[in-house]
Amino acid sequence: MNGRCFRSEQHAVRVAPSTPSNATLKNITMTRWWFFTLLSVFLMADEVSLQETVVGFIGGSAVLPCSSKEPPLTNQGIDVRWRNKYKLNVYDIMEGKGSVEEQNPQYNNRAETFPEEYKTGNFSLKLNNLQHTDAGKYLCYIISEESEDWIVELLIKEHPERQLPDEGTKPRPEMLVMIISILCIGILFS
Repeated sequence: MNGRCFRSEQHAVRVAPSTPSNATLKNITMTRWWFFTLLSVFLMADEVSLQETVVGFIGGSAVLPCSSKEPPLTNQGIDVRWRNKYKLNVYDIMEGKGSVEEQNPQYNNRAETFPEEYKTGNFSLKLNNLQHTDAGKYLCYIISEESEDWIVELLIKEHPERQLPDEGTKPRPEMLVMIISILCIGILFS
């Protein structure tokens, strides 16, 4: 043992090196368990919220995702409403068919969907000729037996310095999550 020895006038006393008690070790273990549990809940919360962020460029196009958990068997009964941050009509899908009858004029000839994808539950919206005024949140309401809502944030940027695909790009939060996780693990085990 690497204990220290103290001498007094009457006798020598050996002091053992301090070691954490079982209670302290249990507290450290529980703290780590709670940390990783809360971290995983935090990371999964983004997936549960059905919120997406899409980046588009001025003059380009962006696809705003929206899909149903339960794909419909037929086009009958498919009703989907796309609305912008001001609740203006961007695009409607009624009884499985695209409708622009009540569409806000600022989206005329700029909004489209993918009818061949409706049966798979994909009701994504493509906005063309993007403008600064298109930036903001869009709501996709899937109206069925179990209604679903999607919130998509559209960020608009100037033309990129290098040419990117015209469909817009999604930020990659998984890289940030990985870096934060590695840092946390390093701190905990150091």
